[in-house]
Amino acid sequence: MADKIGLDDLQVRTVLGNDCWERNKPQPLLITVEIHTSIKSAGITDKVYESVHYGVASKKITAFAESDHGLQSLEAFAEGVAGACVGFTPRALAARVVVRKPCGLLHAEYVGVEIFRTRKELLGSWGGDPIQQENEDAEAFAQRVLEIENERTIAESFAGPLAHEDRILVKTLSLSTILGVNVWERHYKQVVKFDLTLHNPKMSAAEAAGSDTIARYCNYRTVVEQVTELVEKSTYRTVEALATAITRTTIKQCKVPKITVRVMKPNALVFAVCPAVEITRCAADFGVTFDSRTGSCVASSAGSPASKSPNMSNLDVASLQSAVASLADEQPSPALHSAYIALGTNVGDRLANLHCALDLLRTDLPKSHLVETSFLYETAPMYVTDQPAFLNGACLVKTELEPIQLLDALQAIEAKMGRDYSMYRNGPRVIDLDILFYDELVMKTDRLIIPHLLLHERRFQLAPLCDIDRNLMHYRKGKTTGALHRHLTTHSNVPNDIVQVTPLKLRRHSPNPDQTSDSGCILRPLLPSHQKETIFMGILNCTPDSFSDGGDHDSLDAAVEHARQLIEAGADIIDIGGQSTRPGATQVGVDEEIRRIVPVIGRIREAGIETPISVDTFYAGVAAAALDAGADIINDVTGGSHDADMLSLVAQRKCPYILMHMRGDPSTMTSMNDYSQYDGDVVRGTRFELAQRVRAALDHGVPRWNIILDPGIGFAKEGAQNFEILRRLPELTARNIRAPTAAADSAASKTGKTMGPGSKETDGDAEEGFIDEDLATELVSYPVLVGSSRKRFIGAATGKKDAKDRVWGTAATVTAAVQGGAAIVRVHDVTEMADVACVSDHIYRR
Repeated sequence: MADKIGLDDLQVRTVLGNDCWERNKPQPLLITVEIHTSIKSAGITDKVYESVHYGVASKKITAFAESDHGLQSLEAFAEGVAGACVGFTPRALAARVVVRKPCGLLHAEYVGVEIFRTRKELLGSWGGDPIQQENEDAEAFAQRVLEIENERTIAESFAGPLAHEDRILVKTLSLSTILGVNVWERHYKQVVKFDLTLHNPKMSAAEAAGSDTIARYCNYRTVVEQVTELVEKSTYRTVEALATAITRTTIKQCKVPKITVRVMKPNALVFAVCPAVEITRCAADFGVTFDSRTGSCVASSAGSPASKSPNMSNLDVASLQSAVASLADEQPSPALHSAYIALGTNVGDRLANLHCALDLLRTDLPKSHLVETSFLYETAPMYVTDQPAFLNGACLVKTELEPIQLLDALQAIEAKMGRDYSMYRNGPRVIDLDILFYDELVMKTDRLIIPHLLLHERRFQLAPLCDIDRNLMHYRKGKTTGALHRHLTTHSNVPNDIVQVTPLKLRRHSPNPDQTSDSGCILRPLLPSHQKETIFMGILNCTPDSFSDGGDHDSLDAAVEHARQLIEAGADIIDIGGQSTRPGATQVGVDEEIRRIVPVIGRIREAGIETPISVDTFYAGVAAAALDAGADIINDVTGGSHDADMLSLVAQRKCPYILMHMRGDPSTMTSMNDYSQYDGDVVRGTRFELAQRVRAALDHGVPRWNIILDPGIGFAKEGAQNFEILRRLPELTARNIRAPTAAADSAASKTGKTMGPGSKETDGDAEEGFIDEDLATELVSYPVLVGSSRKRFIGAATGKKDAKDRVWGTAATVTAAVQGGAAIVRVHDVTEMADVACVSDHIYRR
């Protein structure tokens, strides 16, 4: 027997999270409920109290909805509605609840949530257990007990898939995009509509009790933002490809375990409302597994057989919860909490203070380890403005400490570093360590508030936090850190007084360093948004066999004099190399390289030249000796892949690190320019392999703010590939890249064929949209160095065989690098390139 009492579209007015304009104001909600019960008795007696009174149910729901419930999430609100449905009478056995928020999203009909809860789940027991009446014999009583148990079983059975999952619903999301195979569809955007259903594992009763947090994979705003960005920038030819791309993006980037996407194309057919494609995909379909401990998708282990991961694609009947539990059983790990900590300083040597704090977080924080750091930001003081500018950053720490224990440990580190707690509030400080987030915890005590009370108004904390994770949910504000930062950046009156900076020189090599200041440290903005002048790295080769200037500076006096000439011409950095990395060059070894470059570095410093020095080496031993002699930067053409000790050394020495893309070594790289595994796309291949090396550097403890990327012009790339890198340089550090290029579209219009990545002709069904890259880490906001000076591909284009005759060909590549956002150019001819870059800067940077 399946009896239900229903209420359709009960309208209530309440404050629940943010509306479509992200305001925390009252808004309408539509509530639909099905209360599962048995009306057998009421049908015989015709008495309403023998059933579930829908009038009473309506009043209970309305009273809850319009009370001062203080909830932010649809999920918690729906849980409360279900409790109101079954809590007022034991005859209410279960409730299916759909809550819709018509004003939840700007471009959607509504956003909603659908859940199914039994009385036992909500209250801990069914309640209302039958009692044998005085005039009721044992057989009749047993029959009545059996009927009640049967009614409860039937009620539970009607949950269907909702017995194991909750659903978030986004209805009729309307977006504009290029979509279709016809000529006119390639020229005009059209409205396409989307229905999204997020299938999320149901929380246990203990987890759900009092919970108002929004797991990352449940955050519909983050999902819709990602889908909107994807759709509006894509140019797919088929609805099928677009639907697949949406499922892939939401699962991989938003960590949704399972999603159903329905794509509707209203203008496709004249005599139909619209054709549609609907697909359901889960994490396993894209090679990731769902982690029950964190509620997120993680990449499957390369060596793990696929059969070990539960297949979530068949979870219409099977239990999502069982699949998640099985993963938890297979992958046990310690209960580590994720703590996001802000760092700030404006007293003394600010950069040294931050590095000291990171060292102490590694050594003095018990049962914890430092995972990752942000970029570095110089910010004007806030609240109390009459004080020096701050350096700010953030880090992620995995810890077993509870929040108050962590706070105590952080304050102990502050005290150890000399923090003066008698200073007035928001005044100067040698170090400030704030807990911004601790897992998904929301707490408020006299000593600690999580999330941080003022985080939403502080760009100097939000910007570095977004470097690590822009999708962290601020449960008090109902927004992600990315959304909060975007609001401050674009919609608020907060001054834009924060600049990402990169260290180019450490204070330790300054003459008579002042321990109370960081005057010897050079911090420069190296992103296009703030950089006004290109940084020049002048080349000083102390080698007999470099392709362009080998043997020109083989004496100490000649080397020092050339360094002076480079600086007078405008060089900001001197790059000293003791081993040729030209194609086919043989390695000379650590001792010989040290013999060539360390005396030069020492003589330059003895001459009083304080310009930053980088050393071009892939040996950790050479790097260590060069740093000891006075170098500031390590320029590693192998990105740390040649010497296993290099990344650890860079992390230990805390020096800037230029991480270049390369395959093999100088003797083998010319034969390793095949990027067919990336569909022939050299930019995509360079991004993917660079991201792997960046991830390795971060994992070794190299701060994010010390890393500068180099795409490796001329290294494992043939002529045309180098031009492609320069042409598409902004894509190197983009969040996503698309294929094919605009040039391919132009070729397609002339030939009728689609040019895919790598300029290979493909059929007209080639995918056009964001590429599914699976980068080891994002490359967004890393500064970029380009070293194209005098290289072979320029000679091939200009016909200049002598490298020294390629000056003006190099000038064109420098202009392209500046246009593409490169922060640093590495050149031989600084005098000529200074003029080229000066004009280019006026065109592209100002």
